[in-house]
Amino acid sequence: MIPNKDCYCEIDPNMVDQWGIPVLRFHWKWSDHEIKQAEHMQQTFAAMIEAMGGKAKPKKGIEAIQKPGEIIHEVGTARMGAKASESVLNQYGQTWDVKNLFVMDGAALPSNPDKNPTLTILALAWRNTEWLMGEMKKQNI
Repeated sequence: MIPNKDCYCEIDPNMVDQWGIPVLRFHWKWSDHEIKQAEHMQQTFAAMIEAMGGKAKPKKGIEAIQKPGEIIHEVGTARMGAKASESVLNQYGQTWDVKNLFVMDGAALPSNPDKNPTLTILALAWRNTEWLMGEMKKQNI
């Protein structure tokens, strides 16, 4: 999925968790790009099946695409970047606004190429942890 202005999270002004901490409220909308991708996939698979002598009933893109959260490889919401004005995290997963808060998961990735991001997340977490340990030894954090 390509990041778009309709997909973001914010602090819910009305809901709190069991400890009284405000929870996140997520906003989500597939863009035309993803819907067209799903449609193209359906048409491509149908053409392949029919070329092999089978019968296919391709779905429309909006019917073929899964609901958010069903694929379970979602990433984003705390984008990593070079400037605080354009991202939530620096290159080590450290938040710009809270120096002792690190995000070591898929939230740092601005997009996902539709493949399992686990190894990339592990590699980033390893690199970020090594940097964090060095900073802790220097007593910078």
